[in-house]
Amino acid sequence: MDKESIRKQIKEKLGQLSPELREAYNEELLHSLKNSAEWHSAHSIAITLSSASEVNTEAVIQAAWSEGKDVVIPYSGKKRTLSFYSYTKETELERSAFGILEPKNRCQEVPKEHIDLVVVPGLAYSEDGYRVGFGGGYYDRYLADYPGKTISLLYPFQLQPSVAQIKESFDIPIQKLFIATK
Repeated sequence: MDKESIRKQIKEKLGQLSPELREAYNEELLHSLKNSAEWHSAHSIAITLSSASEVNTEAVIQAAWSEGKDVVIPYSGKKRTLSFYSYTKETELERSAFGILEPKNRCQEVPKEHIDLVVVPGLAYSEDGYRVGFGGGYYDRYLADYPGKTISLLYPFQLQPSVAQIKESFDIPIQKLFIATK
């Protein structure tokens, strides 16, 4: 399988997931994350604002805020670069060309070394942390010199052994995968 085939297959499965099972997976993933060493040691967390078919990041963001953690969200800029900006309840958002909600005001970028944990989105993962994302390589470029910890939250069917065979030299593996099991 190639990356496009995997993307299509996983997007279909995400779209077919029942609301009840999605909710159960999301609760399990949030519980696992909140009980992890990565979560406890992080003061600043980078995370995307998820779409309806993805793992629910809103619950993760609410948990981070309730524990006094700083939350930063990405902006996908020119030349396929990614930058992160502080996210609070007052942050104005706009929809990107990719359909992702991003910060409207981008005056003060948060430097990589000030972010303790990046929750990396993706569609499919190998057991050793390589991933097939949404295309574009934004996260691989960002993570190439990122000094902190990286994790991903995934539903069971997103673990795809074939991803290991199609990894490329520029792909950056995620350090820890949290996989729902219900």
